[in-house]
Amino acid sequence: MYTLDQLFEQATIDSYSKCLVQKGIVSYICYGFKIVKEKKSDKISILDMTTSGDFYREINKDEYNDFKKLGWKIAIYVLYLSNCRSKLEKLEARINVAIVNNESIKLIRKLKANREQILSNFNKVKIKLN
Repeated sequence: MYTLDQLFEQATIDSYSKCLVQKGIVSYICYGFKIVKEKKSDKISILDMTTSGDFYREINKDEYNDFKKLGWKIAIYVLYLSNCRSKLEKLEARINVAIVNNESIKLIRKLKANREQILSNFNKVKIKLN
């Protein structure tokens, strides 16, 4: 089991994580997840930047447990793949609705292109995980 301090340390040495320094905050971003450490209080939190639209959401208790069990990098890959699966399900449903409702070909092509991009990213991360 890893502590939040150990997870933050793993993020600092991870070559894929990008560092952001703001007033009073140091954070690292990787594959849509952001680990944030406040300088004054040393409070550490992890945010999911991919599932809540314009707002970042703090990950839930189960996701924190995944990070603590698996470590920074592997947990990011596992949770990223999970996010991709849910996005693909939503896109598939949207494509089916568009086809049934005889919506424009342009919209259907755009949705299919989005699906292909997500599948491509999904496969890249799955290879890294294996």
